[in-house]
Amino acid sequence: MMKDKGNRVNYKEIGIFILILLAIIFILLKIIPTNFRYGILIAFGISMIVMPMTKKKIVDHDERNYQIDLQAKVCAFNILEMVFGLLLLIFSIMHVTFIVLVLTLTAYLIIKMVNLLAFSYYHQNN
Repeated sequence: MMKDKGNRVNYKEIGIFILILLAIIFILLKIIPTNFRYGILIAFGISMIVMPMTKKKIVDHDERNYQIDLQAKVCAFNILEMVFGLLLLIFSIMHVTFIVLVLTLTAYLIIKMVNLLAFSYYHQNN
Protein backbone atom coordinates (compact mmCIF):
# COMPACT_ATOMS: atom_id res chain seq x y z
CA MET A 1 0.00 0.00 0.00
CA MET A 2 1.41 3.38 -1.00
CA LYS A 3 1.10 6.37 1.30
CA ASP A 4 0.32 9.80 -0.08
CA LYS A 5 2.92 12.20 1.33
CA GLY A 6 1.35 15.28 -0.27
CA ASN A 7 -1.68 15.38 2.04
CA ARG A 8 0.18 14.97 5.31
CA VAL A 9 0.27 17.88 7.71
CA ASN A 10 3.30 18.37 9.91
CA TYR A 11 1.64 19.25 13.21
CA LYS A 12 4.96 19.51 15.02
CA GLU A 13 6.13 22.43 12.86
CA ILE A 14 2.75 24.13 13.10
CA GLY A 15 2.77 23.77 16.91
CA ILE A 16 6.28 25.21 17.21
CA PHE A 17 5.34 28.11 14.93
CA ILE A 18 2.24 28.87 17.03
CA LEU A 19 4.24 28.75 20.27
CA ILE A 20 6.81 31.17 18.86
CA LEU A 21 4.02 33.52 17.73
CA LEU A 22 2.39 33.37 21.18
CA ALA A 23 5.73 34.15 22.85
CA ILE A 24 6.19 37.15 20.55
CA ILE A 25 2.64 38.33 21.29
CA PHE A 26 3.11 38.07 25.07
CA ILE A 27 6.42 39.94 24.89
CA LEU A 28 4.87 42.65 22.73
CA LEU A 29 1.92 43.03 25.11
CA LYS A 30 4.39 44.17 27.76
CA ILE A 31 6.01 46.64 25.36
CA ILE A 32 3.11 47.99 23.29
CA PRO A 33 1.26 51.02 24.67
CA THR A 34 -2.44 50.58 25.47
CA ASN A 35 -3.65 52.58 22.45
CA PHE A 36 -1.80 50.28 20.06
CA ARG A 37 -3.20 47.22 21.85
CA TYR A 38 -6.75 48.35 21.15
CA GLY A 39 -5.87 49.11 17.53
CA ILE A 40 -4.33 45.68 17.06
CA LEU A 41 -7.34 44.04 18.72
CA ILE A 42 -9.76 45.94 16.46
CA ALA A 43 -7.73 45.09 13.34
CA PHE A 44 -7.62 41.42 14.34
CA GLY A 45 -11.37 41.37 14.97
CA ILE A 46 -12.14 42.99 11.63
CA SER A 47 -9.87 40.52 9.84
CA MET A 48 -11.63 37.59 11.56
CA ILE A 49 -14.94 38.90 10.21
CA VAL A 50 -13.73 39.78 6.71
CA MET A 51 -11.57 36.69 5.99
CA PRO A 52 -14.45 34.17 5.74
CA MET A 53 -16.26 36.57 3.39
CA THR A 54 -13.30 36.67 1.02
CA LYS A 55 -13.08 32.90 0.69
CA LYS A 56 -14.21 32.06 -2.80
CA LYS A 57 -16.32 29.01 -3.53
CA ILE A 58 -15.39 27.32 -6.76
CA VAL A 59 -18.67 26.17 -8.23
CA ASP A 60 -17.33 24.04 -11.08
CA HIS A 61 -14.63 21.75 -9.78
CA ASP A 62 -12.54 21.77 -12.93
CA GLU A 63 -8.86 22.36 -13.48
CA ARG A 64 -9.30 25.71 -15.25
CA ASN A 65 -11.02 27.35 -12.25
CA TYR A 66 -8.33 26.07 -9.90
CA GLN A 67 -5.60 27.49 -12.14
CA ILE A 68 -7.37 30.87 -12.32
CA ASP A 69 -7.69 30.89 -8.51
CA LEU A 70 -3.99 30.08 -8.09
CA GLN A 71 -2.95 32.79 -10.57
CA ALA A 72 -5.07 35.35 -8.71
CA LYS A 73 -3.43 34.37 -5.41
CA VAL A 74 0.04 34.66 -6.95
CA CYS A 75 -0.74 38.14 -8.25
CA ALA A 76 -2.11 39.24 -4.87
CA PHE A 77 0.93 37.84 -3.05
CA ASN A 78 3.35 39.65 -5.36
CA ILE A 79 1.52 42.93 -4.78
CA LEU A 80 1.46 42.24 -1.03
CA GLU A 81 5.26 41.94 -0.99
CA MET A 82 5.64 45.29 -2.78
CA VAL A 83 3.11 47.00 -0.49
CA PHE A 84 4.88 45.77 2.64
CA GLY A 85 8.24 46.90 1.28
CA LEU A 86 6.89 50.36 0.44
CA LEU A 87 5.12 50.56 3.79
CA LEU A 88 8.37 49.83 5.62
CA LEU A 89 10.16 52.49 3.56
CA ILE A 90 7.41 55.07 4.17
CA PHE A 91 7.31 54.30 7.90
CA SER A 92 11.07 54.73 8.18
CA ILE A 93 10.94 58.05 6.29
CA MET A 94 8.06 59.28 8.48
CA HIS A 95 10.03 58.43 11.65
CA VAL A 96 7.15 56.46 13.17
CA THR A 97 7.64 54.87 16.55
CA PHE A 98 10.01 51.96 16.67
CA ILE A 99 7.38 49.45 17.74
CA VAL A 100 5.21 50.16 14.66
CA LEU A 101 8.24 49.65 12.43
CA VAL A 102 9.14 46.41 14.21
CA LEU A 103 5.58 45.07 13.98
CA THR A 104 5.41 45.83 10.27
CA LEU A 105 8.79 44.24 9.69
CA THR A 106 7.74 41.19 11.73
CA ALA A 107 4.58 40.76 9.63
CA TYR A 108 6.65 41.05 6.43
CA LEU A 109 9.18 38.48 7.66
CA ILE A 110 6.42 36.06 8.72
CA ILE A 111 4.94 36.24 5.22
CA LYS A 112 8.35 35.62 3.65
CA MET A 113 9.07 32.74 6.06
CA VAL A 114 5.76 31.04 5.27
CA ASN A 115 6.50 31.50 1.56
CA LEU A 116 9.90 29.81 1.92
CA LEU A 117 8.52 26.98 4.06
CA ALA A 118 5.68 26.32 1.61
CA PHE A 119 8.07 26.39 -1.35
CA SER A 120 10.43 23.89 0.25
CA TYR A 121 7.50 21.66 1.32
CA TYR A 122 5.99 21.55 -2.16
CA HIS A 123 9.42 21.19 -3.77
CA GLN A 124 10.15 18.09 -1.69
CA ASN A 125 6.73 16.49 -2.11
CA ASN A 126 6.18 17.09 -5.84
